[in-house]
Amino acid sequence: MNFLGIESSSRKLSVGLMKEKSFSELNSEKINDTANSLPQLSKKIISNASLDFEDLDAICISAGPGSFTGLRVGMSYAKGIAMALDIPIVPVSTFDSLAYNNLSEELSTLIYSHGNTFYICKYNLDNGILLKSSEPKSILKENFLELSHNIVFNGPMNIFEDLKANNLKIEFKDLSVNNIIKIAHQNFKLLKTKSLDNLVPEYVGNFEVK
Repeated sequence: MNFLGIESSSRKLSVGLMKEKSFSELNSEKINDTANSLPQLSKKIISNASLDFEDLDAICISAGPGSFTGLRVGMSYAKGIAMALDIPIVPVSTFDSLAYNNLSEELSTLIYSHGNTFYICKYNLDNGILLKSSEPKSILKENFLELSHNIVFNGPMNIFEDLKANNLKIEFKDLSVNNIIKIAHQNFKLLKTKSLDNLVPEYVGNFEVK
């Protein structure tokens, strides 16, 4: 199967392609340039693999949470291609991508939002499989500083260094379009959808400060 993968949940876009069992990846050199870079990189990575868009079997996309604009642009582009080619989209949670292949008994995936606010989702290992143990939510910094289990973080490096100084069991992990494609491939029948009208990015609500 040939999968086009889009990771647009951060300020820097990544596009990947799985052609049968081989994988390739291209990254935007510009920050906050998803709208311009996504069509160009998609065409380039497909051409480099000696394929046409019509050879794609599905489009895999990071569903969020993350950059509001990046997610919206990525999802809109994926919908347009999927509708034109009559192929499914496979949305993959950005939390699941960060947790992929982690073998911690208990894990929190943490994504920086803005200010003092983060997105968090917790996982537990069950018979060797890491499963969500809570619904994703937004959380303030002071509310997770007492966590004693492992944390995987994505966000600005200065925020990460600040969190490390609080003696958390935290590691930084880049977002990976390769993980998006692998998760989509392994869970294709479960995650694929052609119901594009109801397909929206995973926006996690923020706290209201009153």
